[in-house]
Amino acid sequence: MNKSIARRAFVPALMLACVTGTALAQDPSGASGKVMTVRYSDLNLSTTAGATTLYNRIVGAAHFVCGEVGYPNGIDMQNYWNACFKTAVDNAVTKVHSPLLTQVASKERAKPAPVTAMLSK
Repeated sequence: MNKSIARRAFVPALMLACVTGTALAQDPSGASGKVMTVRYSDLNLSTTAGATTLYNRIVGAAHFVCGEVGYPNGIDMQNYWNACFKTAVDNAVTKVHSPLLTQVASKERAKPAPVTAMLSK
């Protein structure tokens, strides 16, 4: 695996500055140069619906910041993307300091990944 890719895989890709219901998503390695603000002041994080909505917003921001899934570009890029995405979401959830959001995230991570079957004759 390329050392540069390996190092970036362990750098948090989603940084949150939780000030009055906003979060800043960015790639601190500078690789993508992408930054996204995730707003959640409109959500009630003491409800499952509010926490789930914020979790989905965080996932969307992580997709934006980490870029496209790396599978077509090889296993190294897939591994980088997986690490970037997981770290981004985990760090964001942790920084919000919401027990219900943490619970929602744990349930979402526990769901099995979708499986794509390839059939041939």
